[in-house]
Amino acid sequence: MVGTALPALPASADDTPRPAPSAAPLTDAVTAAPAPTDQFIVKFNERAGIQSADRRNSLDRIADDLGGQVESVRTTAAGEQVIKADRKLTADEVDDVIETLDADPSVEYAEPDVIMRPFANAPDDTYYDMQWALGDGTAGIDVLGAWDYSEGEGSVVAVIDSGILKHTDLDANILPGYDMIADLDTSRDGDGRDSNPQDEGDTTFDGQCAAGEPGTKSSWHGTHVAGIIAAVADNAKGVAGVAPKAKVVPIRAIGTCGGYTSDIADGIRWAVGGTVTGVPANANPARVVNLSLGGRASCSTTYQNAVNFARSKGAVVVAAAGNENVDAAQVSPANCQNVITVAASTRTHAKADYSNFGSVDLYAPGGEMSKAAVDGIVSTLNNGTDRPGTEDYYLKEGTSMAAPHVAGVAALMLARMPASTPADIERRLIKTAQDLGCTYFSCRVNVVDARLALRETAWDATPLVAVPPIISGDPRVGSALYALPGNWGPDASDVVRWGYQWYRDGVPIADAWSASYTLVPEDLNAGMTVKVSASKIHFDEVSATSAPTAKVGPGTISASVPVIDGPAYVGSVLKAQAGTWEPAPVELTYQWSRADNPIEGATAADYEVTEADAGKPLRVTVSGTKTAYAPASTTSAPTINVLGADKAATPAPVVFKDESYMGDDTYTIPESTGVEYQLGGKTVAAGTYPARGQVKVSAIAKSGYLLKAGATAAWSAYFSTKGPDFTAPTTSPFKDVLTSQQFYKEMSWLADRKISTGWVEADKSVTYRPVTPINRDAMAAFLYRMAGSPDYTPPAKSPFKDVLTTQQFYKEMSWLADTGISSGWTESDGSRTYKPLTPINRDAMAAFLYRLANSPDFEAPATSPFQDVYTYQQFYKEMAWMADKKISSGWLEADGFYTYRALSPINRDAMAAFLYRMP
Repeated sequence: MVGTALPALPASADDTPRPAPSAAPLTDAVTAAPAPTDQFIVKFNERAGIQSADRRNSLDRIADDLGGQVESVRTTAAGEQVIKADRKLTADEVDDVIETLDADPSVEYAEPDVIMRPFANAPDDTYYDMQWALGDGTAGIDVLGAWDYSEGEGSVVAVIDSGILKHTDLDANILPGYDMIADLDTSRDGDGRDSNPQDEGDTTFDGQCAAGEPGTKSSWHGTHVAGIIAAVADNAKGVAGVAPKAKVVPIRAIGTCGGYTSDIADGIRWAVGGTVTGVPANANPARVVNLSLGGRASCSTTYQNAVNFARSKGAVVVAAAGNENVDAAQVSPANCQNVITVAASTRTHAKADYSNFGSVDLYAPGGEMSKAAVDGIVSTLNNGTDRPGTEDYYLKEGTSMAAPHVAGVAALMLARMPASTPADIERRLIKTAQDLGCTYFSCRVNVVDARLALRETAWDATPLVAVPPIISGDPRVGSALYALPGNWGPDASDVVRWGYQWYRDGVPIADAWSASYTLVPEDLNAGMTVKVSASKIHFDEVSATSAPTAKVGPGTISASVPVIDGPAYVGSVLKAQAGTWEPAPVELTYQWSRADNPIEGATAADYEVTEADAGKPLRVTVSGTKTAYAPASTTSAPTINVLGADKAATPAPVVFKDESYMGDDTYTIPESTGVEYQLGGKTVAAGTYPARGQVKVSAIAKSGYLLKAGATAAWSAYFSTKGPDFTAPTTSPFKDVLTSQQFYKEMSWLADRKISTGWVEADKSVTYRPVTPINRDAMAAFLYRMAGSPDYTPPAKSPFKDVLTTQQFYKEMSWLADTGISSGWTESDGSRTYKPLTPINRDAMAAFLYRLANSPDFEAPATSPFQDVYTYQQFYKEMAWMADKKISSGWLEADGFYTYRALSPINRDAMAAFLYRMP
């Protein structure tokens, strides 16, 4: 299969002529003149005979010389004194003070406490104030912060592009390069590959490169890119490069209508020191390769092999993402593996409109000149439109401008730490990028941050200095000790790996390799130490060992206070519940006491109460022992004074009677000596009572009695509301209810049970009005009759402000209030209302039925059974109970979920179904 090499085009989008010079020069760099100060660092001798009075005399002598006050303001971490004068001293005065102190026998050494400032100040380049891309985090990449660590000296960057032109703001940083263009039509220099990488221009005429494609002026693209990387800084002209002391190897691979992949791939290999047939070796192999070029294609094998070769040589390959506003995965070589793909950002840290996106590693300033030319990237250029003219400066935009910002930062990083690998550089660049998140208007992208990248590179380059660790914690068996390494130098968690080894009297402990160690019995009376080791990429491991702890003491047993289980009467058996004792296992012993006097032989966990105990309280003391731990003991609270055996009461059982209909259901409380019965926390006298729903009765001992051990003291039952099986009649009891309609059986059951008799009409027929909402007063009547119309006398005064004692269903509504089925509404004046003529909603109906069943035990599920009912809304538990008991399944909606329609009124036919389904 025949293959064709793909041409690649520069990835810049536009250019604009040079800007006017800035109105005023920028501040000069700080000089190395002696700095005045008002503070000194003084280390006094520690030998015998030196007193605090001697130190005071030293300060007084200085004060006399200066004619002012001198005081010691603090002690440094190293034990020096910081001495402060009452004014800032001149350089000569500083020298005099140091001379005086040096001559003082009580002083070991003295130094000026010099005020430090960042080394990197803004350079004086003419257009630096227009280089927003190099500024701080509000717009640019903060190169001034990066220059505190490195300006790129010693780094070499290969710019594979359109070649290079002479430029006085760039020439000092240009190394010999090469012209890799083999095709004569593309090269414009008439001789193919040669050692002259001069840019011959890439001007074209309309249709020259492709049908319908307009012609272009020469871009001098490579010169612009090289200037972004390494234009000379602080030379009172032009611009400053990101890495102004780095060197550039220009490699010409782009000419008329672009450049061939084969030439670019050879350029990559030659740039990093590889062999290219017929081409002399590169005397200055690059550690960074910038590719501000690309085309729509998958990553070819040729490209990938060249990139992999560069990486194997320790070179970082940076590629522009492209300017088509598509996913960079569609653009080569940006889509190759092992390249850092760079998209373009604006001066607001937003994605540039034209920039490709998606499969990118970083953003960097590429400019966006659609609104203002000054929002582009200014750099070195030439004013020739076809062949080279005069050197100049121009503004451009594009990912071609973004990529060299990253390449420049990579050069700074490699200059600071040459041992860094391409993976190290990529990881640091991505980790330290500025992720500024989103505002109301837009999201900002992760722009390269030169200062942070260089700060962390400097951390990487700083060797660790081992410091003896400190052990914190209580040296007792069972306690945890912690190794605190202290400050071993800058610590970036992704490049420093810590290791620990604990020792017992100098002998390493197996598997004790973490920062904490829990002392075990074998450590008793031993001195513990820990060795801390740290390893860092590109550096040898260092380690230090702590001072030993005090001898490990016995541990402390965590003891619970025992609880005595069982009734204290003669003949009963009491059990000591020891609780939890830690660390398990702990060996426990017991000692029972009578009126605080130990009982001989009572040393088991159980104790049978005897006649000798009558009238006296009992306690139990539990003691715990464990090897290498101090013993511990705890004592229970006392029992009541022990009662005689005749005071042990056995409750008679409660009798439940579940009849066919709810109105006949009962429970009977028996007479039982020494026992009283309770329902819902209230004492209930002996007798027979009507029952409904869930009934729970408990027994407690009366004063002077105890319940006999093992006696049943709680009873419960659920009384079904369902009666005998019901067959609906063939003739409807209601004129307006058909035998074939929904809920006919349930409505005829209501009539059969006399729960609803309906309405007698003028023609003597009876109607039910099934699709009419049921009002709250009628609902009270339904529930009262459902309960069997129990004997009940309503109060003379209505429990509800809006219910008269003379109105229909007053008795039934009062019964609801008395049984707690409905409390109504509390109004602003404190009164209660029932709103009897208001239709009852489905959520309130659920609450009524749940309370009619005596609020049975039920735990509502964490997930609602109904899509339109929230777990936190009023009556959720009651509606969930309705679903659980299959009283209501709700409506199955089109989306497959069930709804309950909680705030909808319930109609009389559905009400019949609800009552019929009650469990």
